[in-house]
Amino acid sequence: MSRYNGFTRVAASFDPMEIRMALAALEGAEFLTIAPGLETTSTLPMNSLAFGPLEIYVIDRQYDDAIALLEAISSGTVIPHDQRDLVDDPEDDFQPPRKSWIGNLFGFVLAGVSAPLKGLSVEKRSRRERD
Repeated sequence: MSRYNGFTRVAASFDPMEIRMALAALEGAEFLTIAPGLETTSTLPMNSLAFGPLEIYVIDRQYDDAIALLEAISSGTVIPHDQRDLVDDPEDDFQPPRKSWIGNLFGFVLAGVSAPLKGLSVEKRSRRERD
């Protein structure tokens, strides 16, 4: 059950830019969305971790389509047909070096804080909940 009647959470992130990008994609595809707390995090960025992750909600009947769109975007399968020639070759994929989780663990043990998870967390329902 959602905190907002008639709406279901589809994604969450600690990064406001990830939320804004997902909102832009969903609203561009004509989904009705709400993102509570986005303005508060923009106003008080130093307290963003204390507020918890930002969330995106869509109308219940649009849930499955919204999840499908966000998963397609995160997997890189959504490409506009008129821009296919602008897409890089898969052989040229550059991936930046990943940060070590050991540094995050050391910071948590030493100072009691750690960096939030990066990226957008897309919700997943079990088959039983969908039916």
